[in-house]
Amino acid sequence: MADAEGGLAPELAEREAQLGETAAVEVASGAWKQALDAVVPAVVVLKVTQTRAFDTESAGRSSATGFVVDASLGLILTNRHVVTPGPVVAEAIFLNREEVPVVPIYYDPVHDFGFMRFDPARLQFMQAVEIPLAPDEATVGLDIRVVGNDSGEKISILSGTLARLDRDAPHYGRKGYNDFNCHYQQAASGTKGGSSGSPVVNIRGQAVGLNAGSNNKAASAYYLHLHRVVRALRLIQSCRQPDGSWVQPCIPRGDLQATFVFKGYDEVRRLGLRKETEEAVRACKQLEAGSATVLDGRPGSTGMLVVESVVPGGPADGVLEPGDMLVRLNGRILTEFRSMEELLDDSVGGAVRVEVERGGAPLAADVRVQDLQGVTPSVLLELAGGSVNELSYQQARNNRAAVGQVYVSEPGYLLGKAGVSKHAIITAVAGTPTPNLTALVEALKCLRHGQRVPIQFFSFGDRHRRKSSILHINWAWYGSPRVWTRNNAAGTWDCKEEAAASEAAAKQRPPMHPGAASGAGADASLPAGASGGLSGGLIGAGSIPRKHSVPSIPAQEEVERKQAGVTAQADDARLLGSPSAKAAAAVGVGAAFAGGLGGEGVQAGPKWRPLLEEQLRCGLTQVDVEIPTVALTDGVRSRSFRGCGVIVYQSETLGLVVVDRNTVSVSTGDVLLSFGAYPAELPAAVRFLHPLHNFGLVSYDPRQLAEEARRLIRPLRLAPFPPLRRGDSVELVCLSKSLRILHRTSTVTNPATSVSIRRAEVPRFRAVHEEVVRLDLDLGMESGVLCDRSGGVRALWCSYSEQVSKAEVQWIAGLPAAIAEPWVTRLVVVHERQQAQQQQQQAPAEAAAAAESEGGVGSGSGAVAAAGVMLPPPLVATLDAELEPLLLSKAAQFGLPSEWVSRLVALDGERRQVLRVRSCLAGSDARRVLRDADLVLAIGGQPISSFNDVERVIVQAAAAAETAAVVAVSPPGAGAGAPGTSGVPGSAAGQQDQEAPPMKRARVAASEGVEQAGLATGMEVDVGQPVAPAVPTAVPAAVPVPAQAQLPEVSLSLTIFRDGEVQEVAVRLGQEDGLGTDRLVHWCGAQLQYPHRGVRELGHLPERHGVYISRWHHGSPAHRYGLSALHWVSEVNGHPTPDLDTFIAVVRQLADGADVRVRLLHLGSGKSKVLTLKTDHRYWPTSQLVLDKCSGEWTRQAIGSLV
Repeated sequence: MADAEGGLAPELAEREAQLGETAAVEVASGAWKQALDAVVPAVVVLKVTQTRAFDTESAGRSSATGFVVDASLGLILTNRHVVTPGPVVAEAIFLNREEVPVVPIYYDPVHDFGFMRFDPARLQFMQAVEIPLAPDEATVGLDIRVVGNDSGEKISILSGTLARLDRDAPHYGRKGYNDFNCHYQQAASGTKGGSSGSPVVNIRGQAVGLNAGSNNKAASAYYLHLHRVVRALRLIQSCRQPDGSWVQPCIPRGDLQATFVFKGYDEVRRLGLRKETEEAVRACKQLEAGSATVLDGRPGSTGMLVVESVVPGGPADGVLEPGDMLVRLNGRILTEFRSMEELLDDSVGGAVRVEVERGGAPLAADVRVQDLQGVTPSVLLELAGGSVNELSYQQARNNRAAVGQVYVSEPGYLLGKAGVSKHAIITAVAGTPTPNLTALVEALKCLRHGQRVPIQFFSFGDRHRRKSSILHINWAWYGSPRVWTRNNAAGTWDCKEEAAASEAAAKQRPPMHPGAASGAGADASLPAGASGGLSGGLIGAGSIPRKHSVPSIPAQEEVERKQAGVTAQADDARLLGSPSAKAAAAVGVGAAFAGGLGGEGVQAGPKWRPLLEEQLRCGLTQVDVEIPTVALTDGVRSRSFRGCGVIVYQSETLGLVVVDRNTVSVSTGDVLLSFGAYPAELPAAVRFLHPLHNFGLVSYDPRQLAEEARRLIRPLRLAPFPPLRRGDSVELVCLSKSLRILHRTSTVTNPATSVSIRRAEVPRFRAVHEEVVRLDLDLGMESGVLCDRSGGVRALWCSYSEQVSKAEVQWIAGLPAAIAEPWVTRLVVVHERQQAQQQQQQAPAEAAAAAESEGGVGSGSGAVAAAGVMLPPPLVATLDAELEPLLLSKAAQFGLPSEWVSRLVALDGERRQVLRVRSCLAGSDARRVLRDADLVLAIGGQPISSFNDVERVIVQAAAAAETAAVVAVSPPGAGAGAPGTSGVPGSAAGQQDQEAPPMKRARVAASEGVEQAGLATGMEVDVGQPVAPAVPTAVPAAVPVPAQAQLPEVSLSLTIFRDGEVQEVAVRLGQEDGLGTDRLVHWCGAQLQYPHRGVRELGHLPERHGVYISRWHHGSPAHRYGLSALHWVSEVNGHPTPDLDTFIAVVRQLADGADVRVRLLHLGSGKSKVLTLKTDHRYWPTSQLVLDKCSGEWTRQAIGSLV
């Protein structure tokens, strides 16, 4: 019995112990529940939008955590990297899902904490509670909970145990924010994104740390100590005034601009620490810890603070060096960061005595204490979409540079165009040094729109090399520079727009080069109305001084120069015997060339090649296009493009360049021409973009060029006839990016390859109804021209781009000159008619001025300042159906009657194809009438089998209707226009009369007078059936050409094969503008426009489709709330928005910060959804960009709110 009782005693004791442990766990669990019930309501979700890039942060949005530390004042504690140093818009979402706006009022210059403020009165359905701060409660082994918005969850509670209190500050990267000069707490709580700013609480509901970061490859999380947070909180609380207002917080923060790290005694001994110094430090720390006996075995301090780096130009520069061991500060031994910071914060503006050991030698010096608030940037320069501020202490430390320099947080448009990269330092602008932001702002004030000035800068990655570039001043897209200044009292940033130069001067483009024309008749060498390349001359009457030519091409770029000698052919003899060539040889071609140009019976040999290259170099130009972010319209795939352009016309006031649409994709952006004939650069304006074909026209002002440049530039002659055929030999000539000629002789392998470009994920321009020339050999991805040996341009060697498996693929092909030539002629005719009318109007004024001068009255010369050339873009008649070729053998399998197969084979024995409807343009009459997969057999009774046939019929029908319309509106005696264009200088018809074979001349004569003033159509030339294109004639003097002229309504009868039978249907032609999108509206950071042709080619438009989102901007409300691209806006706050005008009228009624409901329709699925957002008129005001189609200039207009 006793043994039994003795055996039960241990079991009972163990059971009692287990029950005790269970009770303790239950008690602890109850205590944690009580603590969390008090903590959770004080934790908020912070939705922060960084509206501008600034210092270490980029524009964007983020979700994080914060917690209330003063419920009565509405103060929220969170991380510095959540508050961010730049302009932000933020909201706090409380536990009951109430959302209130918050504003940042303070962030520490070094440590990762900051404060936001909200109005407690805005909380209507709950009472704000706060979490007390207890920094001294943090101990190793403490059980903690992290309460926050972890991984995007509303509330997440993670547990952990504090393992370390002296962990080094985490390092997040070399180019961003990093904390330093402090220790962190560490625990294995496994926090992730979204938990930044979460409170680390103990079982009593006190915050013992602030969650700041974590290790992505482990469960470790890092928490900031709260000692300096408590001090800052007390000072901020004192900023509240009795009347409820706030003053700007003043929190003294001192620093030596030196970074210290904590190293153990084992390492500092290797740095040279003396034994007596170590004994003194250890003994001091033990006494501070309360030990009565020195060196009694208690650890005391385990290491010392060692200098890691010093910021150049700071107080410690030249005094401290990396590796110095800090012993005393103002006579006090310091081995941990908190004591050092307390002493420095109390000594701001003064000096401290610093004692260190360097390699075993004791050193001492007095060092000035830097006020950190004085080196924390608070001013932001917004420059054309970019952000510039003074270099902060954070970035100066990251890059070992002096604070206060001009630092590029985001280059934006102007700086990016000049090659200034992100994180660069600007040292000078226009020859003016810019040591700080104020100097840069003053330098920019002196610059006017259109001016070009040098800019000097360097990047930290290549800091020992200073770079220079040209800054192209352009205030049109973004407006003048704006200076934002932080207002910590209000928690916002105040904006001031810095007017650049005078508005009058800003609108006048200065001459680009010395010797440029300043008036209308500046170039006597160019007769008025001279059309250059359209007149048929090879080089021009004036000689080209060869001494100004580009030096000979290096051997590695001479693609064909090493071929065997070639004897003169028919075209060669005409070239070498021309007066222009002889004149060129006489002024400096060289003895070899001069000897080869004279005398009869002399073999021309390869001498035609240099002359041809020289001629083409004078007519080619490099085209650079830069598009600002606010003007990336119509789904354009990039912001920068470069290609080769062909100068086809030049008069006193206007030059025209043909370029492919893979280079000039849209009418927005800035176009810059670099001429091959002369080292000159000139801005250009987009004048015409063909909606179907891969070419456009840009214009430049020759008056901005030096006289010598105007003389050297010679437009090239477009030679569409005879069309190229398989086996023809052509000269492929390109202009490299170094403005050197690349040349080789190639053979045409296929003169009519059908182009089929896939649709991209983001709708954009695609070349359709196009047949291109293929060669056996080319020059890689270089664009240029295909010409004959007389210099006539037979085709444009164009660049194409398409999206294949989400990757951009580019290729080169030849676009026949016959496609572009009619449109060049159209613009030339309109321009020369305008010039003639202006001369007629100026003649009486000049005569009167001359009479007054002879009579001694007045002193004016009567000269009229030349205004910008007004050139309305032509309209294009289109079928609004995309066709694709189908082999007749395949069509027969679909049931096409054999008689139609025979007719189409007889029509075009080369192609042996029929055209099938691939898709129709949404909203068009073709969409209503035609169906996909219809076979188009004939148009207007004329059988067709190629794209050229289609366009020829469209041209004829539209021309006939236009002729009737012009005759109807012409006043008596005015006539409907000249019967042809042979009398117009440089007209294509006159050129064709001289050069076309007899067969083609008969067709030209038959078609003369068909197209009249307002007509603007074009066509391709069928390779199999050579037909001259219909050419626009001169504009009647009494019939002005409006910028938005409408083509008359034209219907065509189409013979189609559908559902096994041949049918007749009528389709009304559509019309496309020659410049595409002409208006962009920016609202809440979203870019809105009318759906461009690429969108309509998808075949669907909703009922209210006039407001299409093509882009959004980082840091905007559109970014914050998900107002993304590829959507239509059908309603705003329940009001329908069928077009941009209605949309603007609705949004102008919205106040700043107003809640908005937006109904969207997705482009692809058509799915409807409603989202909400808040307006932001401070950082994202409403504006629009509007195109003047006559001048080709875009202007920016602010749209103010009516509320």
